[in-house]
Amino acid sequence: MSEIDRREEWMGLGILLTELRMKTWIENRSDSKVGMRVQRRIGWRALFSSGTYIQQHCVSIFLRPFGIELKENYYDKDSITKWLLLLDRLEGLYNVRSGLTDQSGWHMLQWVMDNPIPKSWDEFLIWVESYDNECEMVDGLYK
Repeated sequence: MSEIDRREEWMGLGILLTELRMKTWIENRSDSKVGMRVQRRIGWRALFSSGTYIQQHCVSIFLRPFGIELKENYYDKDSITKWLLLLDRLEGLYNVRSGLTDQSGWHMLQWVMDNPIPKSWDEFLIWVESYDNECEMVDGLYK
C-alpha cells in the first residue's frame, strides 16, 4: 500500500497562510448612489514579486481542490466569496486563524462582505462610522 505524497499541498498551505493579504477600502465613485463604493482585494505579499515558481506551484496544488485558480489578485465578489469560504473551512478543520499572518485583513474583508454598503446617504453615514469603529477595533486586536 502506498501513501499519497502531499508535501507540496501542505507547503502550499503554509505559504498561503504567510503570504495572503486582504484589503478593503472606500473610494469615491460617481456611478454609485451614495457616491462611494467599497473595494476589496485579495492578493499576495511577495509570492508574485519575489517568490519562486516552486512556491507558486505548491500554492496552486493546494488551491486546486477548492476550485480557486492561483492569480496575483482577486477583486470580484465570486472569487472573494470562494476565498472566505475556504478560509472558514480551514479555520474549522485546522484552526488556521492563528497561523494566518493577515488576520486583520481577513476580519475586515469578512465584515464588509457581511455588511454591504447601504443605498441611502443617511444609512451610509451610520455604516461608515461602524466601518471606522471596526477598523479601530481590529487594529487594537491584531497588532
